[in-house]
Amino acid sequence: KVIETKADIGLAFDGDGDRVSIVTEKGEFINADRMLMLLSIDALGRKPGGSVIFTVSNSQILFDLIKEWGGNPVMCKVGHSYVEEAMTQNKAIIGGEQSGHFFLPEDYYSFDDALVTACRILKIASVANQPVSGLFDRFPKTYSIPEMRPTCSDLTKFDVIKRIADYFSGKYPSNTLDGIRIDFGNGGWSGIRASNTSPRISITMEAKTESELERIKNIVLDHLKTYQEIKWME
Repeated sequence: KVIETKADIGLAFDGDGDRVSIVTEKGEFINADRMLMLLSIDALGRKPGGSVIFTVSNSQILFDLIKEWGGNPVMCKVGHSYVEEAMTQNKAIIGGEQSGHFFLPEDYYSFDDALVTACRILKIASVANQPVSGLFDRFPKTYSIPEMRPTCSDLTKFDVIKRIADYFSGKYPSNTLDGIRIDFGNGGWSGIRASNTSPRISITMEAKTESELERIKNIVLDHLKTYQEIKWME
């Protein structure tokens, strides 16, 4: 529809108005990681050294850029309530998570609000001397897979995640704040955690090249498919 109407930007909201996504004038979907990059560099310009909250499912590039921009990157568990709690504890200037929740407490409150986020993005775009797509072209490109969510019983999913974490933490540098986030080096990682809301596990992956992403995918899925408790859709 953006392309059809030659619009400058498209905004999409979920049913209860706490999540937002955008589409550029080229019809390109911008994921939550890149949206948070734009919102962070904007906020840090006014609040240098401020803390930025994001979750274990967000991009490693986001973590690296916040440090490069002079901010304090703070990682927390997945879930908007965890982000909100971390915002308060760290007196953060901005926060977000992969599902499209964003928290902009500057001149507002520290809970997620998609309309406020949309207005902030429109304000950034309105003063930029370039198309909306150009706002994101400066950020490094990464490769990732859509979140995988195979089923795993609520009765067993936490035990399964513990066993997975024990296996990978013995082989790679890992963060076990929420399930396990495995560091494969050179910006490549995978996150494996139990879903907060359903009998499933969540699997995310990211790398700087397609070949590295494929290598990580093979390592992770080859191991996960040894667990009978995890059911994969054919």
